[in-house]
Amino acid sequence: MMAPTPENRFVCIHGHFYQPPREDPWTGRVPRQPSAGEDHDWNARIARECYIPNARARIANGRNETLAYVNNYAFLSFNFGPTLLNWLAAEHPEDYKRLLTADRESGVRLEGHGNAIAQAYSHMILPLAGARDQVTQVRWGIADFRARFHRDPEALWLPETAVDSGTLRVLIDHGLKYAILAPSQAKRARRIGESKWTDAAASTLDTGHPYRWTDRASKAQRSIALFFYDGELSQAVAFGKLMASSETAAERIGEAFDPAQRHSRLVSIATDGETYGHHDKFAEMGLAHLLKYELPARRISPVNFGYHLAKHRPTWEAEIRENTAWSCAHGLARWEGGCDCGSEGRSTQWRAPLREALDWLRDQLAAVAEAETHRLVRDFWEVRDDYIDVLLDPSAENVDLFCRRRMIVDPTPETKRALLRILECQKFAMFMYTSCGWFFSDIGGLEAVQNLKYAARAVELAEETGLADGLEAGFLKRLKAGEAVYRRLARTAAAR
Repeated sequence: MMAPTPENRFVCIHGHFYQPPREDPWTGRVPRQPSAGEDHDWNARIARECYIPNARARIANGRNETLAYVNNYAFLSFNFGPTLLNWLAAEHPEDYKRLLTADRESGVRLEGHGNAIAQAYSHMILPLAGARDQVTQVRWGIADFRARFHRDPEALWLPETAVDSGTLRVLIDHGLKYAILAPSQAKRARRIGESKWTDAAASTLDTGHPYRWTDRASKAQRSIALFFYDGELSQAVAFGKLMASSETAAERIGEAFDPAQRHSRLVSIATDGETYGHHDKFAEMGLAHLLKYELPARRISPVNFGYHLAKHRPTWEAEIRENTAWSCAHGLARWEGGCDCGSEGRSTQWRAPLREALDWLRDQLAAVAEAETHRLVRDFWEVRDDYIDVLLDPSAENVDLFCRRRMIVDPTPETKRALLRILECQKFAMFMYTSCGWFFSDIGGLEAVQNLKYAARAVELAEETGLADGLEAGFLKRLKAGEAVYRRLARTAAAR
């Protein structure tokens, strides 16, 4: 497939490929997860069903004979969670390389605009995070992206597309050009230069072009572009098995264009990447056929948002609905304990205490970090931002270089150990907020327990400093009904 056609019909299909970090925080290894069936764990299962097949998606004829293979990532806009890429690079290095190659190929095809974008590092709900954590998550996500793809990202995926004005300001601060949101997250819109705003309902918002969001709290009137995906089409792909027929998918995409239009239009679709092969079996094959045959036959060009933005600067502007996400109809209540999204008829009363306990623990851990490191470094929080260098290259040589460059005391084995212990503690203090921990109905499920394991490991590291007496007791007091799960499934993991 060559460069985009000179027509004015473009489609951008974005895949958000992500799994929460699953490594045991004491061993660094992913334990056996029986619920994953024949596979060792859920990373392994979803890689087999989705991540690997999409890098070499098979196109077959009616007799199931292979006609071609397509690297879908070369034509999808996509983001991969950094912690998932760590796992993929270690467990499936050849398929990991195909992912990087796809980004390079798309950059050649689309005038330097690669398909990959960055992601907030450990999938924390950014509007609910403290300011320090927001910045670190964005900086770690950008640094991880640069190390893998050898270029600057044009955008960063917001976990669950959770957004508020403060989050967009952080993206602007770090030079990012656009964000991807659900149509329900638009509050109102207007053509740039006009005075009258129009309320933006998800069903009527024109998603065929980018919008400009302006930071009106800034004297400089800084801005970032917003792409709102087509809600109806995205739902059909994610939950309606639209990719079961590439011809039907192409027809639905084609119907989004007005035959009489003269201006360029973008049809954008965004779903979890796991739709293609894991949630929807063989959907990666339908996607490949769509990209290789059906879209070109209709002179519809698959592009990414960065390319389209470079060619079509916003002529409209939009304001957002504050504290909203694509996976909760109640703002951010799913992660605060204020709604029953995902409850499956079970009580979710544990969600609010979990958030409150973790917030308390985060603040206590921050105090321990500052008390322990004030004699070691000038600005601990800057050093924490830089700790991504160690996560990317944990070799003894690089760790030693990191310490020598950042410490204000002699980097002895003891002082280095003290600094690295607190930095690891802070890493786990962010991992314990991974959004999946609140997504499902059971605090005893894999995802919530994994967050509790990270909390337990952070507590353990903090207590080793001698500055955190009573930390675990205070945490459990606030955790309330989750205490039994913590003791039975999280804390006991330290002894295994």
